[in-house]
Amino acid sequence: MPFKFAFLGCWHSHTSMHVRESIANPDDFQLIGIYDHDPAVVAKRKDQWGIPVFPSVEAVLSSDADAVVVEGRIFENLDYAEQALKAGKHVLLEKPAGVDLKHLKRVQSLSIENGLCLQMAYMWRYNPAIREIIRLTKAGTLGEIFYYRGHIPKPKSWHKELETEIKYYHGSVYYEMGGHLVDLMVILMGKPKRVQPMLGKHYGQLRQHADNAVVAHEFENGLATIDTASMHIESGKTRRIEVYGTEGTAIHTPIGSRNLSLCLESAALDYPQGWQDLEISVTDDDPTLLRELAACVDNRKAPDYLLEHDLIVQETLFAGCGISNNQALKLEV
Repeated sequence: MPFKFAFLGCWHSHTSMHVRESIANPDDFQLIGIYDHDPAVVAKRKDQWGIPVFPSVEAVLSSDADAVVVEGRIFENLDYAEQALKAGKHVLLEKPAGVDLKHLKRVQSLSIENGLCLQMAYMWRYNPAIREIIRLTKAGTLGEIFYYRGHIPKPKSWHKELETEIKYYHGSVYYEMGGHLVDLMVILMGKPKRVQPMLGKHYGQLRQHADNAVVAHEFENGLATIDTASMHIESGKTRRIEVYGTEGTAIHTPIGSRNLSLCLESAALDYPQGWQDLEISVTDDDPTLLRELAACVDNRKAPDYLLEHDLIVQETLFAGCGISNNQALKLEV
């Protein structure tokens, strides 16, 4: 019996990866339909995928879906998640986790009270190279992590579109993109004790919204920086994650590939001493966001990432955007 899910909101581009996975694994997953309040979004997705369309949120929640994947606009998503949890549906929530920290805490509490899974869709948690960095760090192979750097830009051809879509949020491009790398930073280094944002408005005529950001994070025994900008000539190949420890270095670029450059002070975990450029292998049963959710729903495993972790990520992202009042929205939607 496949794990059945539906989309509540299908605006976000990350919807495609869940659709592809369900098509490739029909015995494991079944996408039973989509909903979005925007007819243009629905028409686009229906044309792309030919998937049934639900006429309302209520229709999704009364369906036989085991879970909903929430992929609406950021300011919509906690409302969708809350409605789903109240209806007894498990939830996979697109990043970042909404626009209101107090609302996020209420939604997390609701998932606990109802005994339902609420998981974040930070997709690179399950990238094979990033998983290997996490494994090496947790095993102590890299020693004590003293510096982490994440670089995640957007191309300038997207600048106008991004300015339209992210103008509502404090931190703008950093708020939309930075969470991916905040998530990994917290996995590797924990909760920072201090966060210092530098948010620039450096491209185009209007310069109303942050489009060039560097955020520094201070930990008890280390530092981390995350930077992003939306005016690169080309961004994909420059995206990178660098992890520096007292006994090893791990560099993953471009983000999303299987590439890993590794340097170890001593041989460990089947890796030799010194520099090596690797391509991490994958298998058909490697974890994914949907596989993780389905396994936790079926009680085959405990969640890899707890609600407490996801809250720390969101709090750290808010701090990196200079938000001090628990509200990411700066403009009326």
